[in-house]
Amino acid sequence: MKQRVFLIHGWSVDETTTYQALHLQLARHGYALEDVYLGRYVSLEDRVEICDIARAMHTALDEKLGGDWSRPFHIVTHSTGALVARHWVGRHYSGAFCLHRPLRNLVFLAGPHFGSRLAHHGRSMLAHARYFGDTGEQVLKALELGSDFSWGLAESWFDPAVWRDKGVRPYCLTGDRVKKKRLVDEFAAKLLPAGFEPGSDMVVRVPAGNLNCRRYLLQAKNGTIHPAGEIEDVPFAALADYVHSGPEAGIMNSIKRRATSKGHRALGLILDCLKVEDDAGYARMRRRLAAETRRTRVEKKRPAFAQLDFRFRDEEGHPVNDYAIRLGWLDKGVEKPSRAIRHTHKNTVAPNHFSVFVETGKLDPKKTYFLDLQADSRSELFSYGPLRVETAKKIDVLKSLVRDDQTTQIDVVLSRKAGRKLFVFHPGDDPDLHVKWDRKGEIVGTGLRVK
Repeated sequence: MKQRVFLIHGWSVDETTTYQALHLQLARHGYALEDVYLGRYVSLEDRVEICDIARAMHTALDEKLGGDWSRPFHIVTHSTGALVARHWVGRHYSGAFCLHRPLRNLVFLAGPHFGSRLAHHGRSMLAHARYFGDTGEQVLKALELGSDFSWGLAESWFDPAVWRDKGVRPYCLTGDRVKKKRLVDEFAAKLLPAGFEPGSDMVVRVPAGNLNCRRYLLQAKNGTIHPAGEIEDVPFAALADYVHSGPEAGIMNSIKRRATSKGHRALGLILDCLKVEDDAGYARMRRRLAAETRRTRVEKKRPAFAQLDFRFRDEEGHPVNDYAIRLGWLDKGVEKPSRAIRHTHKNTVAPNHFSVFVETGKLDPKKTYFLDLQADSRSELFSYGPLRVETAKKIDVLKSLVRDDQTTQIDVVLSRKAGRKLFVFHPGDDPDLHVKWDRKGEIVGTGLRVK
């Protein structure tokens, strides 16, 4: 049976040349050219959100399918296209549309499942000048590290009924390479280190490009931590040969007409992912992609990283935005910074979200690591309880939280304590009666008379 393939690009793209010769390569390997569709959508309009793009994608799909959702098809995405496709799977691919399970293989190339360090730079004045106007503000907010969107999308996909039970087989391929060959690259790295970050493809971090993740609920009041959701067993590969984009080494943009499936590693993997037809083939692909990651780590000697995404809320569910956080290790009780922590980021839209980038190979299991959080309620009438976590004698917990090439979301619930002056009872024989108090609960008058 003829199968169709739909290609979905990323943010800021305005030419189908972004796909280079991928559609021609698919035609060379058994897909009819007329059954390969090159998607295009507007991502630079500031008011457009990913939900709008996914809704439009559904309409466009239905049109190209002729309303026939029984024939099998596949989707290949690059960069932000992954978020569009995942949102579509959760919100629109349901009921009669997925009854015959037509979507078979969903290949994510450099998908920023858990954000990009570069995203908030895209909302800067310089970015507006670069793109001569709008930069896709709402899309970039969703792309920022630790965004509300990434948390919501992950929570949706924690439910296997959203994707696995529909027969969807996702794959994650991402680059793990930083190019600094020329003097101008060294200069650019000084100006914008986010674009030359080890453990990334120069746009998306490796752990952020991996859909496999875990979430934990941490109760600050008693220090307990419990699993709260996970996505697991999605085939994933960190590929040492590729960066995010570009004609020389872009994971998709470097696929040229003359490329071969053997000579272009990413192309070969894309084609093999699309060939998978059953669970056994999916398991084989999982092992193969894991071997690719081992090659990157062992042969290419690229270190592994992990990303921790914290969300701070109080026990009423309100965001806690004003806080001071310290991370490091203890040397005979003295707090010291850790070389394993490479970068931290407080989300600019939702400041109660805080991301930490960790080089896992620099974590020493013999050391005691700590996280100390002091939150400010900005009120004298109530406060937040402190959070102090140490890993001493809890190395299994550390290994569960900090996992090579993965993101872990940690949902922190802080206790909320009422101040003593917020509510007070006065006995009837209080000699100061009657009293008057101000907005801080301070008594500002006594001996007030009544008729």
